[in-house]
Formats: sequence, structure tokens, C-alpha cells
Amino acid sequence: MQFPNMQVEFVDMFDGKKTKGTLAFNEYVEGNLAVQLYDDEGPYATLSVNVEGVELDDDEFVAKTYSENTGLVEQFIEQEQFVDTGKTVTVGYAAGQPILKVSNNFG
Repeated sequence: MQFPNMQVEFVDMFDGKKTKGTLAFNEYVEGNLAVQLYDDEGPYATLSVNVEGVELDDDEFVAKTYSENTGLVEQFIEQEQFVDTGKTVTVGYAAGQPILKVSNNFG
């Protein structure tokens, strides 16, 4: 499934300022959905991780909510760009990484 880029606003996790950005959607080599956030300066954050052996629907991805992404993905859930499926997966030492779905309410 192809998704168009989405224009979004988010609170910059480094300076706390509201920032305009773009969510871009691609695919990992294995076909899972890859989600990248860009700001005016270029790539800002990778919001997804590819987890071998995890089967996902075409509109789902494993979110990276740890390290520099702490609090970032949650903003897009609150804004209804993503929907929490209630499913989680362990990524390395990071347990409970949510599997999210791209909302059909954007655009």
C-alpha cells in the first residue's frame, strides 16, 4: 500500500518548539512499512523499525518510541495520524514497542 507524504506539526524533542514537518512513507527491503519524519533541514527522525519475523498489515509499522524518539510518536497518535493497534513487539532491549496503523483520517 502506498501512502502520500503528510504535512504535520510536532513539538521538537530537542528545543520544545512547535515545528512543521513531513511524514514520508517507504518500504524496508522485506516489504514492511518504513516511516520517516523530516523537518525543514532534512531527516529529523526514523519513526519505524523493521523487526524480522513480525508480520504486519500493509498499513501497520513497528514504532520506535525509545531513545531520541521518546514522546515523538505519541504526538502523531494524539493528532490521529497514527492509530495504536494495541499490539506490541520487543525490539532488542526495548520491550513493548507499539505496532501502529496509519490513520485513514489524514489528508
